[in-house]
Amino acid sequence: KTGYITTKGFKDILNSRRGLKRNAFTAKEAPPKPIVPQYLVKTVGGRIDKAGEEMLPLDEAEVRSAAEFFKEQHVETIAVNLMFSFLNPLHELRVKEILQEQLPDIYVSISSEVLPYVRMYERGSTTVFNACVRPLLGTYIDDLLEKLESSNFGGRLLTMQSNGGVMSPEVAKEFGANTLLSGPASGPAAALHFTKPHNLKNLITIDMGGTSLDACLIRDGRPTITKYSEVAEYALAVPSMDIRAIGSGGGSIAFVDTSGILHVGPESAGASPGPAAYGLGGEHPTVTDADILLGYLNPSYFLGGERKLYPDLSKSAISKFIAEPLGIKMEQAANGIIQLVNSQMANGVRKVSIEQGFDPRDAALVVAGGAGPLHACGIAEELGLDLIFIPKASSVLCATGMLTTDLRHDLLRFASIFLDEETDCVEQLNSLRDELILLGRDLLLEEKIPVERHRYEFAGDMLFEGQFNVLETPLPQLGEDNIKNTDIARLIERFRDHHKDVYGYTLDDSSVQIQSIRLTAIGTTDAPSFKSIDLGTSDITSAKKDQRKVWFDNSETSISVYDGDKLLAGNIVSGPSIIEVPTTTILIKNNWQLEVDKLGSYLLHPKSSSLSDTLEKLLNKEN
Repeated sequence: KTGYITTKGFKDILNSRRGLKRNAFTAKEAPPKPIVPQYLVKTVGGRIDKAGEEMLPLDEAEVRSAAEFFKEQHVETIAVNLMFSFLNPLHELRVKEILQEQLPDIYVSISSEVLPYVRMYERGSTTVFNACVRPLLGTYIDDLLEKLESSNFGGRLLTMQSNGGVMSPEVAKEFGANTLLSGPASGPAAALHFTKPHNLKNLITIDMGGTSLDACLIRDGRPTITKYSEVAEYALAVPSMDIRAIGSGGGSIAFVDTSGILHVGPESAGASPGPAAYGLGGEHPTVTDADILLGYLNPSYFLGGERKLYPDLSKSAISKFIAEPLGIKMEQAANGIIQLVNSQMANGVRKVSIEQGFDPRDAALVVAGGAGPLHACGIAEELGLDLIFIPKASSVLCATGMLTTDLRHDLLRFASIFLDEETDCVEQLNSLRDELILLGRDLLLEEKIPVERHRYEFAGDMLFEGQFNVLETPLPQLGEDNIKNTDIARLIERFRDHHKDVYGYTLDDSSVQIQSIRLTAIGTTDAPSFKSIDLGTSDITSAKKDQRKVWFDNSETSISVYDGDKLLAGNIVSGPSIIEVPTTTILIKNNWQLEVDKLGSYLLHPKSSSLSDTLEKLLNKEN
């Protein structure tokens, strides 16, 4: 239960958001449920102006009155967001001090500490999320630390962040908003680790589970980071992996609408009741049911044989809800479900690549999740990709990735600096640079990371004069040393080039402004090594399990099935065939060939080209 304090006259900004509806053509569309009910929003007098100067003193009596009200309402946590606090936190700090005096057991989160960011709505909603999460996350972390200590745990607990890094429990408790989208964030880190032996730097990761597909672009070895996400339709303006989720997973429900059109998702059968084949009461057909009917999934080897599936239930569901309404055979209906979901997942990949000015054909497709390897070839063919990479730990890629990440903290300072060699912008930039490095160093030292393992990466929220939206632009020059007047031209050129790469044009005659400076403070850790597997020969008959009839398009064919745990490094499997491991199934289509690398990961490429030629082609594109 969260209370919210803001500047008098701005009570409605949090719930007004940006004044936009998700569907502009639906007149009666309801707004999202408020993250703070209106009756728990309190305003206080006092004002900092746009120059960071105090126009009106803080009305401390109103702050105390708000504290009394929150006490009566049994509020558990409080968020504070005042006008222009990112320029001068004086009033926010005093509000926090008063609240802590009157409500010592209540957590107070202030925007100038969570996100000193220029836009009031985004700053406010992020601070509210931070306040909402803190009591739950703090209690959980304290309990976990206590249990670890009583168990004589000799290691070190770290918490995953949305930006793909980790942080100490102490920092996590204060900045819980940084964990809100952390679930899939470690997948790209694991992808980089497993593809490192092949020197691949341009990757598109997809993680297909039961409910959704998560896709992320890694460009030149760097996962794409966004500073704007949404939770429950409210802004979360902390740096997060730019992972796009679409409602296509193994449990996505297929149906035919009143116009006779086939759809798959976004509604999912979930884990319970799950697909019809689970036998837990699910009546509607899912992607998993289609995979079973077409012979791609072995109902006797689901989870390595630990769970029994019922293929007759899959047939009944697809026949009743898809084949009969469309007047087609069951196999055609199942094939339509697979083709449609593959197309939808390919569109998800386009959103993280083409929409960002990147050609997906220049990247390898890294496939994760229990369901992903079944659909990898179909997605790659839809996109025209030449290389599919399935890590050995595909089904637990995100969990594995958590072991390979570094400590990371994203810090921000408002700048509003026009880049001009004739002004004092160099002095301002160096001052902000030194301030951020000091903060980053203190955080990493607090987490017991030695100085020699510290690394700092700078970026700027930059724009041309007169623009509204900013473009985050990497600024490696700031990380090298204090900048000089002669470096200003390089900063301007970097922004112009970046703007052209992203938007296709630049403005050579416009002044360039840095609205904010961002620092990523990184504390490098030692990633665990993964054991190499034994080297095999060209003979893979010992790994063959059996033959199985499957449907490709509209015809049935018999293909070989192999035990993935018996394949060795260097083994080659040609399609059409299937590889089974307890946690996933790999479908190799007709025109594809699979090779096993030294870590036990699988690389798929078209038969028309060797693996070495395919890798060389991709590496040449990267260079």
